[in-house]
Amino acid sequence: MTQSSGSVGAAGSVDGSQCPFARASTIGDIGKLLRSRTAVTHDPYLFANAKEDPVNGEINVREFLGASMMYTEGPSHRLRRKLLNPLVRADSLAGVREDVVLPEADRLLALRLAEVDADGRCRLDLVDFLERVFVHFTAKLIGLIEMDSDERVALMVSFAGPIAAGTSSGYLEDRDVVNEKALAAKARYVEEFFVPSLAWHREQRRRIDAGEIAETDVPDSLLKLAAAGVVPEWLDEEKLVVESTLLFAASVGTSTQSIIHTIDLLQGWFVEHPEDVGRRTDPTFLLHSLQEIIRMRAPFAPYQTRLSLEQNTLSDGTTVYPNQELHIEYVLANRDAAVFGEDANEFNPNRPSPVDGTPRYGVGFGLGAHQCYGLRVVVGNDGKGGVHVELLRRLMAVGVRPDPDNPPVGLKKDMSKFLVEDIPRYLEYSVVVDR
Repeated sequence: MTQSSGSVGAAGSVDGSQCPFARASTIGDIGKLLRSRTAVTHDPYLFANAKEDPVNGEINVREFLGASMMYTEGPSHRLRRKLLNPLVRADSLAGVREDVVLPEADRLLALRLAEVDADGRCRLDLVDFLERVFVHFTAKLIGLIEMDSDERVALMVSFAGPIAAGTSSGYLEDRDVVNEKALAAKARYVEEFFVPSLAWHREQRRRIDAGEIAETDVPDSLLKLAAAGVVPEWLDEEKLVVESTLLFAASVGTSTQSIIHTIDLLQGWFVEHPEDVGRRTDPTFLLHSLQEIIRMRAPFAPYQTRLSLEQNTLSDGTTVYPNQELHIEYVLANRDAAVFGEDANEFNPNRPSPVDGTPRYGVGFGLGAHQCYGLRVVVGNDGKGGVHVELLRRLMAVGVRPDPDNPPVGLKKDMSKFLVEDIPRYLEYSVVVDR
């Protein structure tokens, strides 16, 4: 653990004799800091890299980050988390998975497999396919209406990539262009989906309060809660938009990338370990593979940020000072050979569970009050896998493999911020299926 030179967070600077930021890159140090209610706080300006680029940083905070529960602390964060948690509990997830997500996946996959090219292969872009599938889950989570046509789904999907890039443009190249596209996508999303959906939920709330319909007649969602007026921040429509778009970006973008990265690395694994080919549709094997991806690559950014509130000493003796920027190095922490073995930098679906009780995915979902809201969506409420594993199983069952004629296309990242190998964020990932 060493301190490094870098930018100072928006909230202030540290003693001039100290480096501008500190790095927490072991699981123990990350746990110590993030599980404390007094050690650190979220400062969205740090994540948006506002010191180096104030204009774009301000855009990111105002338009995509600052008003979300993911970047707030205290009673407001806890209230919103408490209200939204039931949307991802077992009964809610089961209904969405079985009635919405998997039927849509089966329908789309059947359509794609019916289109055979001249060389006898079916081709599909996994980014487009998975975003279309997960948009249905996100629509239920947010409470969006009029999602019952392919045209509407395609329009919503067209916003997914630009909005996700807008939330993390501080790590990307061509930031001006990225933010311009993100703002345009957000404006269309608000016009086409958010405004009519919020109006619908407000009308349903009026009917519920008037006794015309029952509370249970309207599915639970973010916009249903907002229309009930239970969170003061959600009465501000601009803040509510930010809450919804970050849920959108996280649930669609991260889910899509996790599955694609798993499929990508499994191809090489099967070449080197042909004895595992027969397990390619085994749910446990696929869950372990997905957890390996989350361990090695989540949250698909070089680091997360916090602002230190008090002085702390890290495990290597480094002192963290009040008002100092912290880089939370999840990916580095998850490659600790002492926890995950000597091959911790490699993908290994058969990796034994750490003996110290650390989850297979390490700290890939974060820790503490801001642990990833979608943890149970991915690993399942029973820890045996959620919809992601079932989607993986369906794709592996039909034999998808990378398209040799159409290489993947990824976002251009600022690699100076990465301390590990390039972690792609795919814009296109073409696969083929031999028929």
